[in-house]
Amino acid sequence: MKELIVRRHGLCQRTQDMPHFCDAKSEEMQEDVWKTDSEWFKPWFNTEAYHVLYGHRSESEATHAVSMLSAQNVLGQPARVLDAGCGAGRHARALAREGWTVEAFDLSEASIHEARAKETLNIAYHCLDLRDLLSQTKWHASFDLVTNFFTSLGYFEDESEHEAVVKGFVNALKPGGKLLVDFLNVPQVEANLIASETVSKQGTMFHIHRRIHEGWIEKSIQFEWEGSPQHHVERVRALDRSHLTALLMRLGLEVCHIWGDYDLNEWTPSSPRCMILAELPST
Repeated sequence: MKELIVRRHGLCQRTQDMPHFCDAKSEEMQEDVWKTDSEWFKPWFNTEAYHVLYGHRSESEATHAVSMLSAQNVLGQPARVLDAGCGAGRHARALAREGWTVEAFDLSEASIHEARAKETLNIAYHCLDLRDLLSQTKWHASFDLVTNFFTSLGYFEDESEHEAVVKGFVNALKPGGKLLVDFLNVPQVEANLIASETVSKQGTMFHIHRRIHEGWIEKSIQFEWEGSPQHHVERVRALDRSHLTALLMRLGLEVCHIWGDYDLNEWTPSSPRCMILAELPST
């Protein structure tokens, strides 16, 4: 899929904001760029434009990550796995090819529709909000492994909502089961943030701005779709390694290992990912 990055801007030295914001935009106009609501992901993830913008996400990357984890035997013998926040199913398919029996779910009906249109052997897909996992009594203590790949956590306003999600993970695990959380690495994002760029995908120009603001990593995306101006703002909590590990341990999990990439190199502040493997004690 062809992708053209038309231009990029670094940070203004005076305000640490985007240069053209400093020179040309009023404070009101700047705020308009970041206007969103707490449930931004529900409409955005179901749009065709979302899948155009992020259609480059690699099947081979998912296959490589799961293959590396399997080769190191850190996930245990293939049995039952729940892939939580599965998107279009690329990690679910990789897990199934490694011999796992997969249940996978995502909030986005569009993503689940796309996942079901592809390979589904040993995979059952469901449409579900992460925050509702805890109420799924049919899945209580049912899984040897729960996975949460590619920053599918951290979207919610209240810390209690993130706790509810992790409680759902814990509730779904068998005693001795394992949880894998794959999140962005906050220090690396802070050090390498691209404040502004314009990207062309399939004839659509996406004007993208990024910032870190009041504990959120935010991305504003503006474009035209079928002649109509569109604007979506993505927000993910800047949950760093210490925050994530504390959250998991507070809810009864034991952290086993932390990697910094899909090659399973040790985590460092400059690693691209923060990938945490935890275990639910047997007793």
